[in-house]
Amino acid sequence: MTKSKVKNSLLKSFVFTAAAFVLGIVLFALGSIYDGNLIQPSSLLLMVLMFGIIEVINFFRVYFDDTKWARSKPAVVKNFIFVPIYFAIAMIFLHLLLGDLHFKELILYIGLFLVIFLTGQVIVYFVSKKKTDLMNDALIEFQKEHGWDEQE
Repeated sequence: MTKSKVKNSLLKSFVFTAAAFVLGIVLFALGSIYDGNLIQPSSLLLMVLMFGIIEVINFFRVYFDDTKWARSKPAVVKNFIFVPIYFAIAMIFLHLLLGDLHFKELILYIGLFLVIFLTGQVIVYFVSKKKTDLMNDALIEFQKEHGWDEQE
């Protein structure tokens, strides 16, 4: 592990985790307002702990992204490798935050997790597709400028 590689991985993972933390706090606050309960300090500490664990996992995910095997795979494949870990953490901390859940609530939270995850994957796919299309267009333009033929 080189120092610069570790530093870059930490920075990239921290940006994602910080955004997810803010979103999690906002959603938790909205749920508390809807439910009519006050947010307990212990709940906030559990959320900080949860996102600390997610930061560590994200660090390893970003560090893993720089391997030879991972570079040859689309980002969506790598995300689906790590989603069971994220899902397990979300369910464990959901149980710790809310206590025993009824079956309907559990199905609702599982569905919410899947919708958020799949929406994120669709966004990642379209962003990477747009970048790929731009690179392909630039390559075609370069070939036209220099008179290259694809069959040569």
